[in-house]
Amino acid sequence: MSKLGIIDIGSNSMRVFIVKLCEDKYYEVVDELKSTVRLGKDMTTDSCLSETRIEMAMEALSKFKRLCDSNEVSEIIAVATEAVRKASNQREFLERVKNSFGIDIRVLTGDEEAYHDYLGAINSIDVNSALLMDIGGSSTEFIMVKDREIQNSISIPMGAITLTDKFLSFSGSTDKRLKEMNKFLNDTFKSIVWLKNAKGMPIVGIGGSFRTMAKVHRNKYDYPINNLHNYRMSSKQIIDIYDLLKYREISQYKKVKGISKERADIFLGAMISIIAIIKYCKSKKVIISQNGIRQGVLYRKLINDYPIIIKDILNFSLNNIINKFSLNKIHVEQVWKMCNKLSKPLLNNTDFKEENSRILKTACYLHDCGRFVGFDNSEKYSFSIMRDLRINGLTHREQIMAAFTVLNFEEDKIKNSSYFESMITYEDILTVQKMSAVLHVARGLDRAMDNNILDITINVEGEDIILKLVSEQKPSIEINSIENYRDTFEKAFGRRLIIE
Repeated sequence: MSKLGIIDIGSNSMRVFIVKLCEDKYYEVVDELKSTVRLGKDMTTDSCLSETRIEMAMEALSKFKRLCDSNEVSEIIAVATEAVRKASNQREFLERVKNSFGIDIRVLTGDEEAYHDYLGAINSIDVNSALLMDIGGSSTEFIMVKDREIQNSISIPMGAITLTDKFLSFSGSTDKRLKEMNKFLNDTFKSIVWLKNAKGMPIVGIGGSFRTMAKVHRNKYDYPINNLHNYRMSSKQIIDIYDLLKYREISQYKKVKGISKERADIFLGAMISIIAIIKYCKSKKVIISQNGIRQGVLYRKLINDYPIIIKDILNFSLNNIINKFSLNKIHVEQVWKMCNKLSKPLLNNTDFKEENSRILKTACYLHDCGRFVGFDNSEKYSFSIMRDLRINGLTHREQIMAAFTVLNFEEDKIKNSSYFESMITYEDILTVQKMSAVLHVARGLDRAMDNNILDITINVEGEDIILKLVSEQKPSIEINSIENYRDTFEKAFGRRLIIE
């Protein structure tokens, strides 16, 4: 196993992303560090990076290189975007970095930047068609995706820093400045001919400004999950937040929970741009992607095939987590196999939608992750881990349902949980109750983790559910394990469970 360091030199912030590359294209995040440099600010009239900003960038790179060295990183891939892309002293900057740290920086073109954004987002969020938008410090990328394939893309030299400097950095009527900025944005959007074809599509937001918006939203609505990846907001909720903030002074922004001091002065400019595209495309929702350029670089490294697209995002993510926690893959696949057989006769089409199949598969694959903490109370540990993990391919609601499915079902626990009111319905609780019962029977069928059960058949006869087992050895361990969950099963399905 080797370690890879990915350095992203953006116009606003710089980051290093360190990952351990494992077998079968899997990876584990080791560390990540950010430094707000504002490399795209204070550029001279002839587009030179300022010496002050270069010194700050060199200090950041010094820290990044030290972190890579301490983690025994075997390869560093460094990329730079708009600020370095347009800098007239680009060559001098690149040579200085090379001479000081031995790092070769690849300056991405606008198209390459958009493509890496696309790879990062589309390989980690289960969305077929969407408009991807990455608003950085000095540029914004738009990528239109249909059926998970990139259709059009463009990089515009317009970002949170440049918009703020152009429209919001001087005194005067706030309404006038906002009106001028909105006109500029709409004229820009109209000049992108294909953008009109994105009308009605959800927007997948990439970059710090989108994440900041999600943090403000999360604090405003007491959202119970910290994970921002695949975080979803309605357009109305975003506009409501904007209306609350647009007339405030910058000093007041710093007091808003979710807005960092480093981003407070440029957040309004980014927010106006986001609102403008929402209205222009008549989008009803925004999905946040924490994955962007860095993860796009990673996927290019992991996946040698073309196109560089993960076909089954959830399966890839689950197997990556299995690898991370050193779970018994043969066992979890056996549990999933048993769950599939049990669910077909027990969960009809009304109860068992496609999304519930994803939820149950996740619960089957990750039910033992709590053993990483300790055997005693492992189900509760598994719940806590699954609640907070990043599981690509699931919505946050689906993830919470999968976590509750792993628990030995306790309806009152869900009802009394803060997750119940804000995320899952009473119908979801009934579904979780049934899936939890099925999972625990399936776990019991491979209690010894030796694939002793070769096959099962399930018959529903009146008030009885008859489970017939075919096994290599006498299934006494399996039957004893199922007995522990008989009451839970019978409560969920309203029928007796008989094992033959």
